[in-house]
Amino acid sequence: MPTIQNLKKKLQVIHSTRKITQAMKTASTVKFSKMATLYSDYAKYEEQCNRIYQVYRKDFNAVLSLKNPDAPVLYILLSSNRGMCGSFNTELFSFFESILRKEKKSSVVICCGKKGKEFLDNKKISYKDAYIFEDVPGYSDVYELFGQIKELIQNGDVSDVKIVHPQYTNMMKQTPVSSDLFVFDEGVSVGEEPLFFPDKQAVILGTAEKIFVSILYKKVLETALGAQAATLTTMRSAYDTACEYSAQLETQINRKRQSQVTADVIEISSEYSMKEGE
Repeated sequence: MPTIQNLKKKLQVIHSTRKITQAMKTASTVKFSKMATLYSDYAKYEEQCNRIYQVYRKDFNAVLSLKNPDAPVLYILLSSNRGMCGSFNTELFSFFESILRKEKKSSVVICCGKKGKEFLDNKKISYKDAYIFEDVPGYSDVYELFGQIKELIQNGDVSDVKIVHPQYTNMMKQTPVSSDLFVFDEGVSVGEEPLFFPDKQAVILGTAEKIFVSILYKKVLETALGAQAATLTTMRSAYDTACEYSAQLETQINRKRQSQVTADVIEISSEYSMKEGE
């Protein structure tokens, strides 16, 4: 049976853990709030870009046409930079491994995030490059990534571009998905063609890169938002567990104290009764 001193030592450790998890929970709350605001604001811009792409996707795809159908498939793996976010990365990496096993063509991998790089290194999966973005990714960083994607496409080194990332549903749910950067169909009909200046080709050429970067950047932001949500959920759970365990230990200590006091009272009463009997 643990003594009161042993229980007190455990309680001190739990109190320290509770303080740490409380501080991390507070920091995660602030980061998640900032990411949620940024993602919400950017999603409005990306929605308009995506609407344009859906209508003129055939024209936009022609700007970055995939020239070599026999080339490997390019996979962009988006992960977090940090751990302590529950099963966020574990589920993503298991999903990515299953995709690679099913892929009939050879593949080229570009990863984004420290955890993704560590996973590929540990599994000895070769990758062309690794990008480490900030916790709040910048638009210019994604532009650099897209520059490499564009070069691979123009050189005929890849036959398709797929993005593997955790799709954000809510704070409690981020589901790994694989999506195509390019959609190959005729697009949505707009009826009467709008007026382009100076002409349609010039407008398409001038905006194609921005359209593709906007789609890619939203997925990067979505991954960062999901990572912050998973971290916040994990820290909340850790803090709640520490509080619960702390309360249990305090109850045990109080009961032992009460039991000890009761035993002492009984012992003193017995000694007094014996003296009275003499």
